[in-house]
Amino acid sequence: MMHSAPKRIDTAFSDAAVKGMLALLKASPFPEKAPIDSSQPWKLGIDYDYLKKLKNIFETEWSWESLQKRIAKFDHYLVHCERDGDGFDLHYIHAKSPRSDAIPLILLHGWPGTFFDFHRIIEPLTNPGKPDLPAFHVVVPSLPGYFLSTLPRRSNMSIDHIATILNELMTTVLRYKNYVGQGGDWGSMILRMMGSMYPDQLSLTHYNMFYTGVVPDNDLSCYSESEKKFLKRFSEVKDTEFGYLVIQTTKRFSEVKDMEFGYLVIQTTKPFTIGFAIASSPLAILTYIGDKIYGWSDPGLLNPLDIIDTTALYYLSGSFTTSVMMYNQSAVQLMDLAAPASEGKSLLKNKFGFSAFPYELGRAPKKVLQTYGPLVYLKEHSSGGHFPALDSPKEFVADLQEFFGEHWEST
Repeated sequence: MMHSAPKRIDTAFSDAAVKGMLALLKASPFPEKAPIDSSQPWKLGIDYDYLKKLKNIFETEWSWESLQKRIAKFDHYLVHCERDGDGFDLHYIHAKSPRSDAIPLILLHGWPGTFFDFHRIIEPLTNPGKPDLPAFHVVVPSLPGYFLSTLPRRSNMSIDHIATILNELMTTVLRYKNYVGQGGDWGSMILRMMGSMYPDQLSLTHYNMFYTGVVPDNDLSCYSESEKKFLKRFSEVKDTEFGYLVIQTTKRFSEVKDMEFGYLVIQTTKPFTIGFAIASSPLAILTYIGDKIYGWSDPGLLNPLDIIDTTALYYLSGSFTTSVMMYNQSAVQLMDLAAPASEGKSLLKNKFGFSAFPYELGRAPKKVLQTYGPLVYLKEHSSGGHFPALDSPKEFVADLQEFFGEHWEST
């Protein structure tokens, strides 16, 4: 892959664009009440009262100036890349630590997140405040198709291609000989590809989501007491079923599949249809991703402003349609990652760690995680969900410091 020299960019959007977004939000038709009464909020999709609350906050309290100020705290870059004659741009943040012993770290988001998912943890990672804590040079790319990162128009951009692009970003563009990585959602899948493909450069990886294959037996001993407790939150799960339960078949994941997997099917098969429809309106984006972020988060920790910030970034950048293309372009690779470790696909050669948050989409038992590579760190948390950098930043930073700090020297 060929690339140009990176250039520093300003990520601000025009006042006219922001005013247009807010005017369209206010002008969008909104029902005076829910179409039907439901005794089960969220059963039919986003709760009417919650959406009404989000819309009101967006219109009356949310501030683009505040969001832009937080975004502008970091140095943003754009590098133009060429693959097989097809060009695309890659946006990233590069936050360097003043510490000479800092560890290069790439942080990878997923959908419906953005690079901004990590804004609360960049500063404590680059400047931990204590000399005995590890510091990091932090790189946060926008995945291809997200925010200001574009997709090539003619060639497919699946997650194995993205793995190559991001390894080149770290090693060729930024000139780090070795580095470590953290990922959740699509970011975790890309990071697993990177760890499998580039073990000489990517020394350590950490995950808060790990998409796995089927548990090989029906042995209840696969599960620790905390894992059993996690599963027993869902009354339909029986002890006799524990041996079969992994991320695809836990009750938590079954809830996501039964109630929310419509998004996965349509984004995989008809990304333009859902993309054009949702991207056309800030209220549509707010509704669609608000439903997902709420459903995948710890409700006791979720800040509604995080949903609104994310909505604004998708709308103003015009990237919603291209963001969902990943589901279509990486469907085959997704199935490879879900294959049992015995099939030998995307196995990790270097040490890796995993942080378990109870409101994640699902989780595999330790015994299964260990089949995919040398698992040396597993941390259980009593709160938090699919977006720990947003809802549990202190705990998340502590995990990264503990894992990478202990194992970086031994790589």
